This record gives sequence, C-alpha cells and structure tokens, in this order.
Amino acid sequence: MTILEQIAKGEGKVVEFKEQLPSSDQLAKTIVAFSNTAGGKILLGVKNNGAICGVEGGFLPDYMDRISNMIHDMVHPLIVPDIYSYAIEEKNIIVIEVYQSPLKPYFLKSVGKSHGTYIRVGATNKKADLEYIQELERQRLNLSFDEDHCVEYVEGQTMTQELQSLLAVRLQRGISEEQMFNLKLLKKQQGQVYLTNAVPILLGRMDHVAIKCARFKGDESGVFIDRKEIGGDLFIQLEEAMKFLLSHIHLSGQIGPDHLRRIDSYEIPPDALREALVNAVVHRDYLMSGSDIKIAVYDSKIEITSPGNFPKGITVEEILSGRSEIRNKVIARVFKEAELIEQWGRGIQQMNRLCIEKGLRKPDIIESGMFVQIRFYRKHYSQQREENVQKTGRKVRTEKLDEKTGRKVRTKKMTHKLQYEAISEHLSKYGGITATEAMELLGLGKSRTLEIIGEMLSDGAIVKEGNGRSTFYSKGIKLE
Repeated sequence: MTILEQIAKGEGKVVEFKEQLPSSDQLAKTIVAFSNTAGGKILLGVKNNGAICGVEGGFLPDYMDRISNMIHDMVHPLIVPDIYSYAIEEKNIIVIEVYQSPLKPYFLKSVGKSHGTYIRVGATNKKADLEYIQELERQRLNLSFDEDHCVEYVEGQTMTQELQSLLAVRLQRGISEEQMFNLKLLKKQQGQVYLTNAVPILLGRMDHVAIKCARFKGDESGVFIDRKEIGGDLFIQLEEAMKFLLSHIHLSGQIGPDHLRRIDSYEIPPDALREALVNAVVHRDYLMSGSDIKIAVYDSKIEITSPGNFPKGITVEEILSGRSEIRNKVIARVFKEAELIEQWGRGIQQMNRLCIEKGLRKPDIIESGMFVQIRFYRKHYSQQREENVQKTGRKVRTEKLDEKTGRKVRTKKMTHKLQYEAISEHLSKYGGITATEAMELLGLGKSRTLEIIGEMLSDGAIVKEGNGRSTFYSKGIKLE
C-alpha cells in the first residue's frame, strides 16, 4: 500500500497522523504502542482529516535526527525505527515507520514498565494493565496464556478426571496423563505438577467463560424477544449457541430433484455460523476477565462478538488472505483433535464462500477496540436495498424527514448531537452509509462531513469498511 493510499484510508491501528512534531512524551507513547502491537507509521505533516500540510521549518535531516534522539532517550528497550521524508503535492512529510519486535514489552523509561507500557487500540494509544504486560512478556517467550501453568490450580484428581472424561467423549478415545502433558494440559513447574490455564477454560470453570445470546426486536439492542446465558464446558457452549442461532433464523423447505424428499435450508448456512462460533471461542482473549462472548440476533443481521483484538497485531486483510495466528494454542489443538477445526487459516475463507454461494453478502469482520466481531447479513435484508432501487429506480433516500409533517428537516441547523443521531438512524435502517450519502443526509460539505465521520470513527460509533470508491461506514460494536 502506498503512502497516499494509507492517508486515504485514514488513521487506524497502524497509522497515525500528526500535523507537526508532537511533544516527546506523545511521540514516545505512540512509538511504544506500535512496537507492542503490530508496528505502524506516524506521518508528520498530515492533518487528522487526511489533508497534507507538510512539515515546515528547519532542515529535514536535522528534524529526523531530533526525532531519533527523542526516541532513544525515552523508550526502552532500544527501538530503531525507519525515519524518512516523502514529497507529496510539493510538500514534505516525515514518515516514522516502527516495526513489531520480539523484545516486548516496550515502555517509557521515565515511568517504568508498570506505568509506561502502551498498546495500540484502534486509532488510540492505551496504557496496558498488569495482565496485558504479562501477556506481552509471554509473547516474547512465544508462550500463550492457555499453556501457562494455572497458579490457582495445582493438579487435582477431581478436575483431572473430569477433563479426561470430557476429552474421552469429545475425542472418542481415552487420554492418559502422558498425553495430557503432550497436549500441554498439564505442566511441571519447579517440581510441582500444575494444570495449565487451558483446563479451567475448557471445563468452563472461570466466571467469564460463557456465551450470552439475545434475540432483539428490530435492529436495536433495546427490546429482548429471547435471551440465554450459556455456561458449562466449551463444547456444550458451542452446541447450545448453535441451537440458539438456528432457532432464530428462517428455515425453508422445498421438494428435491427426485420429487420425493423435502430439503430444508436455513437462510444462513449453519456451517458458516459454526465457523464463526469456533473462531470466537478458540481465538478470544481469556485474560479479559470482565467480558464474555456475545451473540446478538437482529431482524437484518447476526453479530458474534469476541473479547480481544486480533492476536499479534494481524489485520483483517491478512486474515482474509489466509494468514492464521493462534492466540490459544492448547485450546486450538484440542479443538483440532476433536475435528472442530479442519485446516489452519481456511475457516474464514470457507465461511465467506458458503455465504456467497447462498446469495448472501459476505460477512464483515470488524476489529473495534478490544473486541472482534463477525457480522452476518440475513438474506431478506441483503436483498432489501437492491430491491428498493429496482422498484423505484432511485437510490435510498437520505433526507431526514419530520415525522409529523413529512417535510425535509432543515439540516443546516442540525446540532452536533443531531448530526450523530441522523447518521446512527440511517445505519440502523440501512446498515451502511457512504460519505456522499452522509453529505446529503446532513446537508454539509465534504470536509465538514468527513470531520464528523472522523469523530464517530474515533468514538467507535461507526467503523470504516471497504477501500477507495467502495468505502462505506457501518455501526461500531456496542456491548450492553
């Protein structure tokens, strides 16, 4: 991706714009956050809205030396980013390119590791808590949380037998103590045998290891039609979550080609839903003790939200291309042994293929803050917008109408709050909005509309999807 393409895409997990050189403290925090997450680029001489203003004043090599010295003086361990200039529209910008490194965690020297470690969450820098710092240290050792020894559980006969019984059923074979060591379900630490963190996770013994399901009325998370909280071992959770999903999507039937048998078909392929659920369970961040997996079924869509951002800083584009990074190695291995995972890196591609073959819009994969969401679009809704265009010969109306008079609201007098609400209402009704549609809806020019969109992106109220001319915006992840 070229620099211009990155600027057009806007700020995010791996790109930050700065009009001029920030304070040394601000710069160091971003450098640390990029190094601890997925790497990234700081573009100096670019405004928040993507307008190129250039870096003014001073000899560029001296400017770059100053940046290098600031980083050297403030960050530990040593980070050596690439710093170079780029000429665009007869203006010079400076690019500070930071690479992900195995020497995590990086932190600010002035305050130390406990208070100076930052990570990148969306387009912002967030101070890492103690648990996340420990996770960064595990990453340095190539150790996942679920294969680390569980300090709360020394090997106990009851829990070990319970796990052996569970796996005997799910793997359809007996599991010896030696095999439990091989699967890293048991671990010896300083002469003592411990259960690893994978064991209480698999058995569902941790309070936050649960799936909360809800069927909402309409497309807002306000009125429940049905809800269920699922506990138990991870296999039970998957089975019960699938039952909940299938009970709330349409099932149709038709006579098969032999004119004798009836063939039933769900509106969304069950295998695609199952793939999304397995991904949510296997790749969720089990360190986030206050969060669980959430399933929300609406009239127009289904959202499966899993705690934790993408592991090791990978991007949506890399996932769609087949790259696979496993956060929970032990759990993933057990699921592979239970034949719930077929081939690494193929699940998302398979999910997309099944939906496209069914005539559905490809599911969206959204990383928003510390959560990842897979959003399926239901068939009747996927066709709604296109059918409206075909019937009327016009695009969807973006005018905001007064409910009593039916007249167009004078959008130029909209308050900031009403502008947010207008876009949110449009998203609830149609699922997405382009920048052009937002301009028509708000009655504003391009630059002001993009400012509002930028604010909503920063707040997490909306997320950007697609690239270039196909760019549009949809609702961000909102957890109740």
